[in-house]
Amino acid sequence: MRIIITAIGILLAAAASATTYKWVDKNGVTHYSDRPQPGAEIIDLPRAQTFEPPATPTPGTRTSARAPQAPVVVKYEKLDLWKPSNDETFVNTANVVPVRLRLEPDLQPDHKIWLYLDGKRVDGQPQDALSFDLTEVTRGTHTVNAVVTGLDGKPIISSQSVTFHLRQTSIYQPNRAPRPTPR
Repeated sequence: MRIIITAIGILLAAAASATTYKWVDKNGVTHYSDRPQPGAEIIDLPRAQTFEPPATPTPGTRTSARAPQAPVVVKYEKLDLWKPSNDETFVNTANVVPVRLRLEPDLQPDHKIWLYLDGKRVDGQPQDALSFDLTEVTRGTHTVNAVVTGLDGKPIISSQSVTFHLRQTSIYQPNRAPRPTPR
């Protein structure tokens, strides 16, 4: 088996050279070489099949023969924050507040949606969803709004700002429920 592997290796190496010789020694072992030996015959090996991969485009270059198209400019018609509704009160929600948006037309691939709670951007939320759960919201009155940004990070459209209230049962008086907020 070792002889066969060696012969194959020699054949592959010899395939790169112009002439290959083959001979059988007195023990009946076949040999291949790129050097002539007494009693050796020249064998004709087909050229090795090769492959040239297509050139890898460098970043920023286009491989298409078409003229580059200008990016599609999307004009959003509306971005509405429909949950929570303005002045809505959440009671004992384990500090979680659901936020739901409406966007027309649909969000474009290079655009992102950001939520702002009390004027500060909320990180860690999916930036392509219309449904969010704000977590670890403390009790009290808060504002929330949403902004769609483009690839450059500049705002494209903003929603209205909504005020909501989060009430929790007091840990000091667990049997006393929070007072409902008058509407």
